[in-house]
Amino acid sequence: MISSIVNILAGFATVAPATTPANFWMPEGASIQAPGVDFAFEVINWINYVFFAGITLALIYLVIRYRQKGKNVEFSPGPEHNTPLELTWTIVPTLILVGIFFMGFAGYLDLRTSPKNTYDIKVTAQQWAWEFEYPNGAKSTSELVVPQGRPVRLIMRSKDVLHSLFIPDFRVKQDLVPGRYTYMWFQADAANDPNDESDFHWLFCTEYCGDSHWNMNVHVRVFPQEDFDTWTKEQARWLDVIPEEDLYFMAGPKLYARCATCHTLDGSSGTGPSWGPRDGLPSLWERIVSGEGKVSGGSKFIPGKTTLGEYIGDGKLYLTPEDYMRDSIYNPGALLVSGYGNQMPTFQGQLNDRAIDALIGMTKNLDEFNADGTFKDEARLAEAEARVAEAKAAAAELPGEGGNSGDVTD
Repeated sequence: MISSIVNILAGFATVAPATTPANFWMPEGASIQAPGVDFAFEVINWINYVFFAGITLALIYLVIRYRQKGKNVEFSPGPEHNTPLELTWTIVPTLILVGIFFMGFAGYLDLRTSPKNTYDIKVTAQQWAWEFEYPNGAKSTSELVVPQGRPVRLIMRSKDVLHSLFIPDFRVKQDLVPGRYTYMWFQADAANDPNDESDFHWLFCTEYCGDSHWNMNVHVRVFPQEDFDTWTKEQARWLDVIPEEDLYFMAGPKLYARCATCHTLDGSSGTGPSWGPRDGLPSLWERIVSGEGKVSGGSKFIPGKTTLGEYIGDGKLYLTPEDYMRDSIYNPGALLVSGYGNQMPTFQGQLNDRAIDALIGMTKNLDEFNADGTFKDEARLAEAEARVAEAKAAAAELPGEGGNSGDVTD
């Protein structure tokens, strides 16, 4: 009898083929793991409800039944031993806890043991962004896109501090530990609309990791296999199809989305120096070109030389302002802007030359962008997007999945 109850509870805790509706405690379940996790949660909740109600009612009854009546206090000896009662309150809770253990253990093993035919995506966490890398070389940071109806395994690591990846709708969560690889798998059978960007699931970092921990929230979207294949191919070569003259306002804002965690465009303070005018100085590009920018440390800092003009130019550390910008992105600890520490991670291996060109172009034309990084000239942007759409259509007809991502965002 006992083993049958335990087996039933454990069976319910394993993967089920359907998702679960939202309720007071949980959002809608959107993975095959969700029903098992939700069942275990509900079982434990109902056990709590029953015991809470029973103990509360018993307490109320005993308070009323054995309350003192009148002013005379009468003491009477109470029971010292009751074998049936003691066996009941020992055996019943033990059986309940054993059932909960096996139910949880079965669910734990399933969540930690991925199938053999998983689609693997590499996940890198760092302050304060996610990077998702696909088998064909495509990369993204603004969203995690996965195929519908196929088990997906995330191979995860952290570049700096402890992070934790949590997708509430999928009921999966796993820490990312510096110096280690950790794994997490799930399967989502319900697809999102590829044409509706508001149709998504949330992904959070649930381990406090510094000033902009709050900003490590991205979207998870589930695409049908055909749409997913198209997306990964386009994502691997999206920079390649943007004309050079359109690069700064089409790719720049998408790349800046990651920079926005620390750098503002309007001169307001942040974790890193603003790209806009600040502290009586002009915009970032103008500060670099004029040499007015102040530096106060770094691996390439020379004592006594505190302005960028002393590092940029013929015969100096950097020949051109573009060289300085490039090195600042790949080796951010080389020269530290006065008033700021060495907190920026390196983007070496994550951004290629075209991505660097896009960011530099954006800083050169900062007056053409809003404070949130969007391009002001919507008509020009629409025309450029139409040209890119035609180029993508032509590229889609080419054989193979090659391409040069060069980017950490979509």
